[in-house]
Amino acid sequence: MRECFIVRPLCAVFVSGLLSVSCATTDDPRQGGLISGMHSIGTGAYDKRIEEREARLQRLREMQQELKSEQQQLEADRSERQARLDELEGRLKRLDAESRQLLTELQTNRAHLAENRSRQARLEQDLTALRSAIADLDRKRDSDTSVAALESERDRLEEEYRLLLDLYLELGK
Repeated sequence: MRECFIVRPLCAVFVSGLLSVSCATTDDPRQGGLISGMHSIGTGAYDKRIEEREARLQRLREMQQELKSEQQQLEADRSERQARLDELEGRLKRLDAESRQLLTELQTNRAHLAENRSRQARLEQDLTALRSAIADLDRKRDSDTSVAALESERDRLEEEYRLLLDLYLELGK
């Protein structure tokens, strides 16, 4: 009987320890045991966890939809900007071609201008020479040389002078 007094309290302590460990409950289905699972089902903790997870899943789906919508908007913006870039590149190529053509025309016009200036200088020399010849004829006329010959020479020189003056004026335009 004496052994009973010692063994029984030890058994009681051991059984109460086992019961306290096996009765510990948690809402997490990954932890706990049968009693914890039955307790969670009974109190609605599992249903609450399922609802929380479903709500979280719904928020994630909404975020995913928002991100997808944003991605589509970004893609549309990118396409629009690419089209604008293509348009600007085409315009730049046209402007480059026009610039090259204008440069060629400028060089050609500079060459023509230099040529015209040279011709103008020659014509000015010719005009100066003709004016001098006319002045000489006027002096000869005053010295009683053959009037008819001098008038004929003067008329010829005046005609040549008019032609050169017209050409000079035309080049000056």
